[in-house]
Amino acid sequence: MKSRRFNILAVVAALFFLASSAQAAVVIGGADGWSFSTDGQVNLFGVYQTGDSTPDNVVNPFLGYTDDEGFRLKSGFLPACFAFNIKAPTIGGLDMAARIGFYPEPANANLKNTFDAQIDLREVFFTVDGNFGQVMVGKGLSLFLGTNLLAEQTLLGAGRMAGNLNANVGPTLGRIGFGYVYPQFNAQVRYTTPDMNGFKVAVGVYDPSVIASGVLGGGDYTAEETKLPRFESEISYAGTFGDGNTLKLYMNNLWQEAKNKDDGKDVTAWGVGGGAIVGMGPFELSASGFTGEALGRSIMLDTEALDATGEERETWGWIVQGIYTFGQNKLGISYGGNEFEETSYEKDVRDATGTGEIESQYQLTAMWTHDINAHLKLVTEISHIELEWFNGEEWKVEQFNVGAFFLW
Repeated sequence: MKSRRFNILAVVAALFFLASSAQAAVVIGGADGWSFSTDGQVNLFGVYQTGDSTPDNVVNPFLGYTDDEGFRLKSGFLPACFAFNIKAPTIGGLDMAARIGFYPEPANANLKNTFDAQIDLREVFFTVDGNFGQVMVGKGLSLFLGTNLLAEQTLLGAGRMAGNLNANVGPTLGRIGFGYVYPQFNAQVRYTTPDMNGFKVAVGVYDPSVIASGVLGGGDYTAEETKLPRFESEISYAGTFGDGNTLKLYMNNLWQEAKNKDDGKDVTAWGVGGGAIVGMGPFELSASGFTGEALGRSIMLDTEALDATGEERETWGWIVQGIYTFGQNKLGISYGGNEFEETSYEKDVRDATGTGEIESQYQLTAMWTHDINAHLKLVTEISHIELEWFNGEEWKVEQFNVGAFFLW
């Protein structure tokens, strides 16, 4: 098995092994067939946000918004990355490899003297390949909505910020909550079939998450008892048609149960997602979507998946996108968002107090990238964001981002 170059998609989720099979940027050969390589990137964005004042009487939870107007220097949706890849010699028809990816954040909290920039250890896994397919063991991007995320253009941009201008450490948020729910990097055991005339099937068993109404497992109601793993899968097809045109289709899903220890209530999270990517000469058109219950508003399962009584929230979302490539440049535009069903309890609260839960959130992003060379990329983005609550309140914001990547 040849050494692989992990391109920028693989920087986010090398476990998919979607990178090209060209030689890695930095490869060190070893004795008896061992090899070691590195890949990664460093980026920084200037981000400016301006918008309406935040309305009153609305629920504005985790990864929500404020009417802050201002400027930050932040990493884009991707933190910086420095990854190590090691490959063992082929033994008995098995190709064995491992990857550890460090994702440091270049920006501190917006204080003059801080030492809190974090290192996010997103990838720690090994793979075994053979004529049976591939087994992956360790921590990596989840299957459910993983490809939806990887196909979206703000992966190499900044997208949006969270409330308070991302005052604390962390990258910007791309389209999290605006066309998909963030799938997270999770401990898993995954099997992927060999290529079958363009078709592949992947199934995985995952470390289960709490399913909660509040912020990161807190709040009014949490189903924290998990007796079974989470199950995810994806079926995909990649092929060509016509005169060199390309087509990729995929469908993924998720299922998990959890129980509240106090009242013994079982809650169930499920989701179905999918999409299509069509390449025709310099044009690439894509669309993706999902639907499910107890998935959350922005961060999957452990945030805002339930209401305060433990009822599963229903949500769905979609993204449409077009990219045109000319020379060393790409022009792209994408539009999409998430919508939410109001539970009976949330409607009662709104009738009694006037306070509304989020009903929909949409984002329109135009993007231009220019490759100065194979390792240096410039990015410019303009985004318009709209939120609406069930009590009729609305909020709009614009964000302007300019940044650069160095990749190896």
